[in-house]
Amino acid sequence: MKQTILILFSLFFSSTLFSQVTTNDNFEIKLQKVRQVDNQSILQSSQLKIKTNELIKIMIKVKIKSKGNDKLNLSAFSLLDTENKIRYRLADYKGYTGIIGYPEYAPYLKTQLFNEKGKELVNIPKYDPNQRDLFNDFDITDYQDFEVPVNFGSKENPNLSIVYYGNTHYKNFTAELFFGILNKNKESSYELYYKDEKISKINMALR
Repeated sequence: MKQTILILFSLFFSSTLFSQVTTNDNFEIKLQKVRQVDNQSILQSSQLKIKTNELIKIMIKVKIKSKGNDKLNLSAFSLLDTENKIRYRLADYKGYTGIIGYPEYAPYLKTQLFNEKGKELVNIPKYDPNQRDLFNDFDITDYQDFEVPVNFGSKENPNLSIVYYGNTHYKNFTAELFFGILNKNKESSYELYYKDEKISKINMALR
């Protein structure tokens, strides 16, 4: 499955961090690592391909444990630029419970996409209105939401939809959360949020 955002970057910055929060709905979220990645990175790759120097891609690695019976909805994560008052949607995700096995991606489309003949596109994320997208349920006062549609068509004939991530299949797992942030604001201050709860300050001395 190809996902391309129409709007690369380079560099390697990594910070190992330890911050742990138990949310109001009983998920334990532990921050482990922050890394700026490019599309060529093998160890920290994702499905998201960014083709512009206006954005850079950030990976935030967290361990998540459900202390109840519910499974976490990934669309509740966001990254806040606290200086420029921008709230970024989770752009890509990879989850796993161990070293061996296939990672979980679990993307969904906000809008149903069709080809020029009116047939539904295949081999792309599912459109499922029953899979909740929580991003817009937790707006933060004075912050502007930032989300970029993914092009499932071509440059000449774009076919665009916002991609979001719904409920994970796991109760206890490691999540790699990928955000596309504005390059011009890379030296700003950032915070990882789950719903309307601050999980951790994100220390990124990006180059």
